[in-house]
Amino acid sequence: MLCDLFAEVLGLDSVGIDDNFFELGGHSLHVTRVISRIRTTLGVEVSVATLFDAPQVATFAERIRGARKARRGLRPMNRGTK
Repeated sequence: MLCDLFAEVLGLDSVGIDDNFFELGGHSLHVTRVISRIRTTLGVEVSVATLFDAPQVATFAERIRGARKARRGLRPMNRGTK
């Protein structure tokens, strides 16, 4: 699933488990997109630094194993009127 997410964000047909995110053309904006997709798709919180420290898919997967569950997104609330 991570290979697919990396490929989608990078606009590639496929990404292998030993591929390096940055060598494939990834940059800081791509990192934030991947982290957001992981939060949405896998339901876990991962720091941006994790991908910078572990840019290969296999290594990144090991680092996020056991990551904490993602926080719920913000939702609008009715504050009422005065």
